[in-house]
Parts: sequence; C-alpha cells; structure tokens
Amino acid sequence: MKRLTSLGLSLTLAAGIFAGQASAATYETEVISGVNLRSAPNTSASVYRLLSKGEDIHVIQKVNDYWLKVQTKDGKIGYISASSKYTNYIAGTSGKTATAKSGVNLRSAPSTSGSKIGFISKGNTVTVLEQVNAYWLKVNYNGTIGYASANYFNYSSSSGSNSGTANKSASAIVNTAKSYLGKFTYKYGAEPWNTNYKYSDCSAFVQLVYNRHHGFKLPRTSSAQSKQGKYVSKSNLAPGDLVFFDTDGNGSINHVGIYIGGGDFIHSSPVNKVGINTLNSGYWKSKYKTARRVL
Repeated sequence: MKRLTSLGLSLTLAAGIFAGQASAATYETEVISGVNLRSAPNTSASVYRLLSKGEDIHVIQKVNDYWLKVQTKDGKIGYISASSKYTNYIAGTSGKTATAKSGVNLRSAPSTSGSKIGFISKGNTVTVLEQVNAYWLKVNYNGTIGYASANYFNYSSSSGSNSGTANKSASAIVNTAKSYLGKFTYKYGAEPWNTNYKYSDCSAFVQLVYNRHHGFKLPRTSSAQSKQGKYVSKSNLAPGDLVFFDTDGNGSINHVGIYIGGGDFIHSSPVNKVGINTLNSGYWKSKYKTARRVL
C-alpha cells in the first residue's frame, strides 16, 4: 500500500511538473498550412501527427534553415519544416516584456479595424512577441495573443526607435518581395498557397509578402487593401508602401504593387510574373491611382 501511494504521489508530481512546463510556454506561432510534427529534424524521422492549419505552437529553437523545434499546446515537443509556407514564424522575435502606460485594447489584428479580444489595464505587463511595425506590437497577455498599439507601452526595440524599426521592416518586406522575382504565373483570383505556389494575382502576392512572411492582416483584394494604413502622396513614397492602379480607366482600383524605392515597384503582373516596373513613365505611370503606408 505504501509503495502504491508513493508511486501515485510521484506520478502526480511528475504530471504537475509537466503541466507547469507546458503552460509556461507562449504559443506565439500559428500554423498556416498543415505540417508534420516529427521526432527528429529530418524527413525520414517518424511523424507524431499532422499540425492543423490555425493551430498555435511555441517555437523552442530554429535548428537550421530547414527545421524548427516546437512545442504543441498538449506539451508534445518535436520538429517541423521551417518553410514560411507552413507557419508565420519570424526568426528573432523578442519575447521582451512591456508595461502599459494607460489602458489599451487588445485586438485580433494590427489595425483599429481588428476586433477587440481583450483590454490591457494601465500598469499591466505583456510579453512582446514581435514589433509588427512602428505602430503595433504582437503581444501575449495572460495567455491571449493579440495586437496592441505600441504608443501605449514603455517598449523600445533593440534598434532604439520606432522609426528604425519601421525602416528595418520595410527593408525586410522589400527583400521578401524580391525573393519571388520571376515566380508565379498570373491568374486572377489565384493564391500561391492554394496552387502549389504556381499562380498568383496581384493582391494575393501582397498578402503573401505582408501577411504570411511578416505577420500583417491585410485583406484579400486590392480595393480593400487600398483602405488600409494611411494615405501617402506619390512624391513621398517610401519602400514598403503599397501602390494602387486603375487599369480599366473606370475610377476603381484593381491592381496593387509594393514600392521598392527609386521610382520602382514590384508586383505580380499579367505580363512578367513577379516583376519590377517603374512608376515614372509608360503604362504604369498613366494607370497610377494612389498609395497607402501600412508600416
């Protein structure tokens, strides 16, 4: 009887320790396409299970360019592909804490149009998972992951200023966009992640760069995207700004690209797949409509 009691106590303690370890993790990363959780960082390792789209996980370590070591909410630790098509993980997220200077809404997306999922009172502390841009932080507040205005916190990034972070974000976005040069045959309504990365239209390409690589929540169409962020004049364009066009001449926006500097923009084009064109002459100059800054 004493042995059974002792064994039961040991199991209880072990379960408590395990649960404590599991609950201590922050599940900051979302699975955006189903991916196998494996026992080791190679494709020959056994598969524990398939992680489903929408599942939140914790990235313990980036093993190399190809594999992430992760923990699921049920405490299972394993390895998944580091490819950006599977998760919204961004290397180097801070995990620093920040204290609210005044009450602020916790939202489902980095935008004032994002739904309210909580409220962070003055003096309460959050874990900063990512500085999305100069205006928004992705945070964990008492186990709920969402977005809050950066202006309400005493948080500063390693770069030391919001403007520095915005510039770095713009550079990262431009580099990501350029990595797809020559990719994707244009097809209206097509999304790369749903066509085995063979086809894309203009707004899906913007979503791929901003949402899937950099954690934004931009809507699906160019018309809807043109209502995000704030207006910026053509003479004040900066890398990372979204540029919009009316190719039908009817006053409606129906095309979008990403400004990369020097008068050029990158886009998924019906003519040259993902390519670079100028805003300063020719066809695209005549079709230019407006621009928005979402960084």
